[in-house]
Amino acid sequence: MELIELIYISTVTTPLSDAELETLRRQCAAANQLSSISGMLLYDRHHFMQVIEGDKATVEQLFEHIKQDKRHTEVEALISNPIGKRNFRKWAMGLIDLDKEPSYHKIKETRPHRRLPLSYKLLKSFRNHEFEIEEHIKRSFGS
Repeated sequence: MELIELIYISTVTTPLSDAELETLRRQCAAANQLSSISGMLLYDRHHFMQVIEGDKATVEQLFEHIKQDKRHTEVEALISNPIGKRNFRKWAMGLIDLDKEPSYHKIKETRPHRRLPLSYKLLKSFRNHEFEIEEHIKRSFGS
């Protein structure tokens, strides 16, 4: 088994209500647990960014399914890398809604002596609205 992480970003077609977001989290967590998938989803009412961890074939199959979901468009894989261990092993589907103040702070600052995995750095950048992909933003909001 080759363990990988895949990180993607996408544009939300219509903002999800709190209930819809919780339903999505619950359904995905149940399915991910059965498939030994772990990860984290960030949501800011305009975009999703997700880290998916698991067996390479399983993650790639899940990503193909995710790309077909009508709740978002312009699904772009940012990275797909082999990893030695899971960074989100405790979460079948962690979720942070960046519009909710208590959840906003769940991605913690790094301790200076720890090396932060790329997935954490990307999620933190997304949270802080530092993460920009020129073409993705142009397609999402126009020039």
